[in-house]
Amino acid sequence: MIRKFAVIISLIHLVIGLPLSYAQNVNLEKYKGHPQIITKLRVASASVLPNKWEKEINWRRIEKMVKKAALDGGADLVVTPEGVLEGYVVNEVNREQDRTKKSKLMEKFIQLGEPINGPYIKKATKLADELDIYLILGFLERCDQFLYNTAILIDPDGVIIGKYSKTHFAQGYEANPDFYNAGDDYPIFETPFGKVGILICYDRQLPEPARILSLKGAQVLFVPSYGSYNNWDGWNTTLMRTRAYENRLPVIFCHPYQSLLITEKGEIKAMGDSGEIVYYEINTAPERYKDRFSNRRPTTYIQLVEGDDPAQ
Repeated sequence: MIRKFAVIISLIHLVIGLPLSYAQNVNLEKYKGHPQIITKLRVASASVLPNKWEKEINWRRIEKMVKKAALDGGADLVVTPEGVLEGYVVNEVNREQDRTKKSKLMEKFIQLGEPINGPYIKKATKLADELDIYLILGFLERCDQFLYNTAILIDPDGVIIGKYSKTHFAQGYEANPDFYNAGDDYPIFETPFGKVGILICYDRQLPEPARILSLKGAQVLFVPSYGSYNNWDGWNTTLMRTRAYENRLPVIFCHPYQSLLITEKGEIKAMGDSGEIVYYEINTAPERYKDRFSNRRPTTYIQLVEGDDPAQ
């Protein structure tokens, strides 16, 4: 069914004289301007536990769990954790105190970065194409001489239709190597099942990123993570429920040790542990988002941006 709708979009592109987007690796505007034609989607959160620095080992684990989610679980979309491809290693680099060892580690860190057209990204796009699913993959992206903590959204044709780079670092901004950069934007990705927002790990701990995405029209929020997590009553679970409730949209939190699938009312629909896959059929019908922010009074919020002190 998913591929059927993707084919319809491709035919539209052909009719109006645009290139077929499935022939491209990246097309962030593939579905721009097209009406939403899917309202229900079976989402899977796959808590893949990676080995640090081991991309090949991690890819095999990712591939195995994604296939299980799609073929056995019937998932239309599978999300994986933050930095799952390489095992999220920036803290190992930051903690090294020996100058010689640190220099070698930083060189290794740079080489570990995966370009957007790199071999493992090509494997991921091929996998999504073969399984006829959407796939969200977290990885260390190398772009020219810089590295970013990135998550991509791949469609059932194997086309990258979304790319987001983490905007907030829990460790601060001075601790990291100069070439490890934060993103500066909160893009919305249009899909046949609605508008998608993605945040990465620490981004979720500030209210502004999720609210910005919601004000831009996000109908579902995916949060690949690697840092803090806790049990049913812990602060992170409460925080994720709050982000869903205050923005009136489903939230999917995917961590190597935990999954949280939460409704737009802040109710936990499913929770999973490390190595588990949990599922939730989200409903993104446009009428569900009508007037969700009708009681806001933006004119009273000016002090949020006026005279903002970056040090506070």
